[in-house]
Amino acid sequence: MGVKKAFLLYFPIIFGLSISVCSQDIPCDRTIILTDLLYKYHYNPIETDQIHSGEIFDSFISRLDPYNSIFTSGDIHALESYRTQLFSHMHGEQACMFLKTISELYLKKLLQEDTMISAILEKPFDFTINDSITFDRTRKTAFAVSDQELEKRRVRRLKYKALNMLFTPVGEEDPIKMENKQLLLKEPEVRKKLGIQWKRFLQRIIKYPSGYESFVAEQFFNTIANRYDPHTQYLSLAGKEQFLTSLSKEAKSFGLSCNEGKNGDSEIGYLNPGGPAWKSNQLHQGDVLVQVKWPGGEALDLSYYSAAEVDQIINNSGHDNIWLTVKKANGVITTVPLTRQVMGVDENNIAGYILNGEKKIGYISLPGFYTSRYDEDELGCANDVAKEILKLQKENIEGLIIDLRYNGGGSLYEAIGLTGIFIDQGPLFMAKDKYQKISLMKDQNRGTIYDRPLLIMVNGFSASASELVTAGLRDYNRALVVGSNTFGKATAQITFPLDADPTSMNNLLKNKNNGYLNITVKQLYRISGNTYQKTGITPDIMLPDLYSSLSYGEGSESYAMPPDKVEKKVYYSPFPPLPIAELEMLSRKRTEQEQIFTKINELSDSLQTAMATTEVLKLSLDAFREYEKKDQRLQGTLARLQTASAFKYNVLAAHYDEALIKSDNFRKEMVTALIKKTQEDIYIEEAYSILNDLINSIKK
Repeated sequence: MGVKKAFLLYFPIIFGLSISVCSQDIPCDRTIILTDLLYKYHYNPIETDQIHSGEIFDSFISRLDPYNSIFTSGDIHALESYRTQLFSHMHGEQACMFLKTISELYLKKLLQEDTMISAILEKPFDFTINDSITFDRTRKTAFAVSDQELEKRRVRRLKYKALNMLFTPVGEEDPIKMENKQLLLKEPEVRKKLGIQWKRFLQRIIKYPSGYESFVAEQFFNTIANRYDPHTQYLSLAGKEQFLTSLSKEAKSFGLSCNEGKNGDSEIGYLNPGGPAWKSNQLHQGDVLVQVKWPGGEALDLSYYSAAEVDQIINNSGHDNIWLTVKKANGVITTVPLTRQVMGVDENNIAGYILNGEKKIGYISLPGFYTSRYDEDELGCANDVAKEILKLQKENIEGLIIDLRYNGGGSLYEAIGLTGIFIDQGPLFMAKDKYQKISLMKDQNRGTIYDRPLLIMVNGFSASASELVTAGLRDYNRALVVGSNTFGKATAQITFPLDADPTSMNNLLKNKNNGYLNITVKQLYRISGNTYQKTGITPDIMLPDLYSSLSYGEGSESYAMPPDKVEKKVYYSPFPPLPIAELEMLSRKRTEQEQIFTKINELSDSLQTAMATTEVLKLSLDAFREYEKKDQRLQGTLARLQTASAFKYNVLAAHYDEALIKSDNFRKEMVTALIKKTQEDIYIEEAYSILNDLINSIKK
C-alpha cells in the first residue's frame, strides 16, 4: 500500500441551521461497499452471518440509546425480525430496510422524548418525596416495558442531573454550606439549563449537516466497523473536512478542538501537535471544558453551550490570552493559561526541563507521536525530541527521563525514529498481515544521539506508538520502564476512501463522496515474537496507580483483537541486562514508606470495590449534600496526592530557552505553570530517584 501515514480521527459536532429532517435518502449503498472493504483488507475479516448480524444489531441499538432511555422493550421486539438477517441479501436490501425502519422509529421516539422532557421541566422538581436512582456498573439497565416507565426513569435522571448542577460551585460560593432554601432559588435556572442541554442533543441529531438519515446511517456504519475491532472506524465526509482543517499549521490558534462527550459535556476532542494546548502538557483529549476566562473579563460557564459553540467561543473570541478550566478524567479540576500563536512548520513542539538535585537529570514529556499529514518527508516528533536532547546535553545531564504517560500514540514511523535515537541500527518489532506474512521493522540509521542512562515513564493511557517505543527500548535493555501497565494496543491501521483508489495519499485527500474507513490491517509483535495486544506492557518497576485496578485498556473492549505469538528468529544485539531486581527493591522501600503512595494504594482498592458495587442514591437535597461532602473529601485527597511538591530537586528550564521565556510574559506564565506541575508530580520524583539509583549502580 502507498498510504504510509495513518490519520488521527476527530469527529467534530456541527449544527445545521436550516436543514430539514428527512433531507436526504438513506445511503444504503455504502453498507455493501463498507463490508466489502472490511472483508478485503481487514487483518481478521469476519463473515456477516446470523451471529455477527445479531451482535451488530444489539450494538447499534446501544449506540443510539446507550442508557436504554429512549426505546421500550416493545420497540425492540418490533425490530426483532432484522436481528439475524441484516446481511442476508447480496445487495443489502435487509440492511437498507432496517435503516429506514429504525430511522423512522428513532425520530418518533426522540420527538416523543422532547415532548416528555419539556413537560417535566415546566414544573419545579420536588426533592422532598422518597425517590432514588440506582447505579449498577456491572450490568446495563433493561429496556422499560412502557412509555410510562420511561417517563419515570427520565424524571429520576433529570432530578439527579439537577442536583448535580445545584451542588456545582459557581464562583466563591460553596453549595454544600448553603441552606436548602438558598439552593432552591437556583432550581428554575437549573431546569432552564437542562432544557438547553437536551435541545442541544436533539438538534445535533435532527439537524445533522448531511441530514438526519445520514446521522443514523453513520452510526450503523461505525457499528459494523467496530464489530471487527475497536480501532476500525467509519469517518464521514464532514468529519474528514473538519479534521483536515484542524491540521493547518499556519493558522493562529490555541491548538485545540472540541467535541461532545458521552454525557453531553463539551470536551477536548483534538490537540494540535505543537500548539499552545498541546505544549501546556496539562490538557488531554477527553478533558471536560468547564469555563473560560479572558484578561479583565468574568469567567464564562461553558456548560450551557454545545461543543461547536464552545469551539467558536474559545477560538473566535478575539483574545490571544485565555485561562481554560477543565475537569480531568480523575475528577480533578485545573485551570491552564494559554496564548494563541501561529503554528509554524518549523515550530519545535517538544519542551525539555532539568531536574536539578543530587544529580542533574533531563526530563522530556511527549504527549503524542505527531508527524506531517501532507508531506512524508517533513520531520516530526522524533526530530524534535532529538533537538531537545542535544539542548539538554549541553546542561551536562547524567540521565534522561522520557515521559510517555497519557500518550495515546500516533505515527508508527515516528515511533521507529524515536527508538532509533537511543540504539544503533537493528530490528525493532515485527508486523503480521492478514496473509500471515511477517515483516521486520528496523532502525535504518546507524549511531545514536543519546547513550547515557534512560528511563521511560508509562501508565494505562500509554498506547500504540508509545508501547512500540517502550517495548523496543526494553527488549534492547536500553531503558528502564517505570509506572503501571500500558493500554495494550498492538495493531496498525490504514485509512481507505470508500469510493477511490486507496493506493495513494493524494487520492485519499481528494475523495469527495462516501467517506472513509480506518481499517486495522496488521498486528504488531515485539522482537521476541510476543505481543502486548490486550495485555499491555508490564513495567520493570511498578508504581502504585489509583486507576490500575479499573478496566479501561484494550482488554476491556468487546471485540479487541486476541493476543497471539509469532515464531520467527530475530537476531539483534541487546545491551547488558539492567539491575532491575536491585532497583525494584530500592523503589519499593521508598514507596512503602511514602504516605502518599500508601494512600494511593488504599484509594485504588476502595475505587475497585465501589465500581463493582450497586449504588442507590436518594434524590433529596440533604442526601445529595452528604454525598457531595464525601465526594469533596475524596477530591481533596486526590488533589493533595497529585500536588505533593518534590523536594529532591528543582525543575528548571534549559538556559537555551530562558531568553525566549523572558521575552513573553504569557509564555512565561505557561512555562511557570508547567514547571509547577512537574515539580508537584510524585511519580516524576520517584522516577528521578530510580534513575539516580541506576546511575549509582553503573558507577560501582
